[in-house]
Amino acid sequence: MKVRLRQRGSAPIELVLGIGLILIPMALLSLSFGPYLERMVLVRIAAAEAARELVISDGSEDAVVALIAEIARNHGVQAGDVMVGFCGGAIRPVTEPLGPGCGPPAKGKEVTVTVAVGVPALVTPYGEVGSMTARSSHTEIVGLYRSTP
Repeated sequence: MKVRLRQRGSAPIELVLGIGLILIPMALLSLSFGPYLERMVLVRIAAAEAARELVISDGSEDAVVALIAEIARNHGVQAGDVMVGFCGGAIRPVTEPLGPGCGPPAKGKEVTVTVAVGVPALVTPYGEVGSMTARSSHTEIVGLYRSTP
């Protein structure tokens, strides 16, 4: 007669540990990837459009700030969370008064706009945890053959 030894596996423990230590953290990281990409698209578009607007217009930073605020609202971000800097100047929130800007457009002048916005580091079902900054700059050159007043 053969005696069977009881074999007690550890599969339930491995399942719980596998879900708790591998599956849940990976799901949280994948949920955090979407907002990061969305904010990166926001700052790239806002910087590029703002630099183009600054070159084409009369050099008014107020119109450019309004454009950046509108782009932020279209992406579901409060305008106060977006920061902007002109021509290497200090980056300030869109809602604050602007510092020195790029000045009037001159032929061949390089105009740089930097846009930054906060991004949640980790998105959980219970809210956002931590923060990092997405930042992008775009440079445009005022046309050499542009007619200026």
